[in-house]
Amino acid sequence: MSLWTDLTPSKRCDWIDQLRGWAVIVMIEVHVVNVWLASGLRPDWLNYLNGLVAPSFTMAAGYSLVISTFRTDGTLRPFWPDTARRLGFILLCAYALHAPGITLADWTVLNTPQQARELFKIDVLQCIVFSLLILQGLARLVRNPRVFTGLALAIAVFVPVVAPHLWATGVADGLWLPIRGLFNGNPDRGVQALFPLFPWIAFPAFGAFLGGLYRHFRVMPVEGSEPTGGKARWSEARFLAGLALLGALLLTWGTAAQESWLWGGTWIQQNGVWMLHSRTGAFTYSELGAIANTTLPSVAARLGWILLAGTLMGAVELLRPRWKGPNPIKAASAESLLLYMLHLNLLFSVLLAPAVIGLTGWGWGSLGWTGTLLLTAAIIGLNLWAGIAWQKVRQTPDLMRSLQHKAVAALGIWCALGGWWTVRHFLQSPELAKEPYAFLNAARARKGLPPTPDGLCRDPEEYFREAGRRKLHLSPEAKADITRLIQARSGGTR
Repeated sequence: MSLWTDLTPSKRCDWIDQLRGWAVIVMIEVHVVNVWLASGLRPDWLNYLNGLVAPSFTMAAGYSLVISTFRTDGTLRPFWPDTARRLGFILLCAYALHAPGITLADWTVLNTPQQARELFKIDVLQCIVFSLLILQGLARLVRNPRVFTGLALAIAVFVPVVAPHLWATGVADGLWLPIRGLFNGNPDRGVQALFPLFPWIAFPAFGAFLGGLYRHFRVMPVEGSEPTGGKARWSEARFLAGLALLGALLLTWGTAAQESWLWGGTWIQQNGVWMLHSRTGAFTYSELGAIANTTLPSVAARLGWILLAGTLMGAVELLRPRWKGPNPIKAASAESLLLYMLHLNLLFSVLLAPAVIGLTGWGWGSLGWTGTLLLTAAIIGLNLWAGIAWQKVRQTPDLMRSLQHKAVAALGIWCALGGWWTVRHFLQSPELAKEPYAFLNAARARKGLPPTPDGLCRDPEEYFREAGRRKLHLSPEAKADITRLIQARSGGTR
C-alpha cells in the first residue's frame, strides 16, 4: 500500500508534533539572539523568521485542543479535572514569569509599583490559556465538532479584521489593568501586552479549524464502517498535500494584500494631524506602524509560511526511516512548557545575573555572530537534554512525584529565606539602590544622608563613595552610565 492510498486512521499527528518541537527550539534561538547579539547585526529575514515562532506555538495549541477534546464518537472529554488543572498550571507559570520574584521579600519590601504592574503583562502563555478557555467554552456550547470547526474559522477571520480598530481607538484603555492587555497591545504605564487576544487568538482558532479538518479526514473512520478497522477519508499524504495548497493560497493572498489592506484609503488632515481613512477606521502614521502585524493579510501570510513549513516537516516524518532511542524534537514538543520555563530562567535569572555578567562579560548585546551561535547551540542542547531526561523520569511515576515534592519544598524554603540579603544590602547601602523601595529613606536617615522623593540618591558622587567603600570596581563606561541614570532622576544634570 502506497503512502497516498494508506487510509489507516491516524492515532497521532506527527506534523503538528514536529512543528511544535521546532517552534520551541527556534524560540530559544530567538531569545538568545535578542539578548546577546550586538545591535545592527540581525538581518530582516531572521526577524521575520523569528516572528513565526509564537504563531506556530499558539496554532499548535489550538490544533491539539480539538484532537484532545472531541472523542471519536463525537462526545466531549470532561473539562474537569485534567484539562482544567493543566490550563491552571500553565496560567500559574505564565504569571510567575512576570511576578516581582519568587521570594517573600520580592513580594513585600522589595516590591515596586512598576513590578506589581508587570505581573499583568499578557505574554504568550496567558494568550494560549485564555484562547483555549474560550475555544473550550465554545466547544462545550455547540457540542458538535463540525459546527465548532466552522466557528473556529470564523473567529480566526473576524478577530484580525477588528483588531486594528481596537488597537487604534484604545477601546480597552478604561478597563481594569489585569484584563486590559487581553484586548490590545497599547502600552500602559510601562506595561505592554506582548500577545493580546486581538489578534493573537486568531492563531489558536485557526489551529482549531485545522484540527477539526484533521479529525474529520484522518482520525474519524468513514461513516458506516466499524470504529475499529475502518478507513479514514484521506491518507496522511493527501492531507499534507491539501495543507500545502492551503498554505500557498494564504501566503499568496496575505503577501499581496498587506500593503493595500493597511495603507489603502485617503489621507485627510484633521486639526493639523494627517489621518489615513481606511476600511477599518482613521489612523495616524504611527498608529499604522503599531497595527501592521494585526491585520488579516498579515495573519494569513504568517499562517501560510507555517503551513508550508509544517507540510515539509510532516513529509519528512512520513518518509524518513524510524530510529530507536530518544527523539529530541518530539521531546521538545512533549515538554514544551518545561523547556519554555527552563530556558527563560536560565537566560534571565542566571546568565544575565550581575555576578555572572561580571564573570563572563556576556552582557546585553555584547557578542558577535560566532559567540551568539555557540551560546545558542549550548543552551538549546542543554534544554533538549533536560526534555529527554524528564521524559525518562515520567516513565517512573514514583520518581517523578518524589522530584516534584522536593522541588515544591525547595521553592517553599527559597520563598521564605531568599531575597532577604538584598534587603540587608540596601539597608546598609541605600545609595546603591536602583529601585524606589519603601524603606530606602529610613536607611538614608540612619546613615545621615538627606531624604529624596523616592529614596534613590540624586548625587553620583554619593553613589561612587559607597561603591568604593564596598570595593565595587567600576569601569569608566559603567561610571558614565550610572552618572546618566542618576542625573536623569532629577530631570537635569549636575
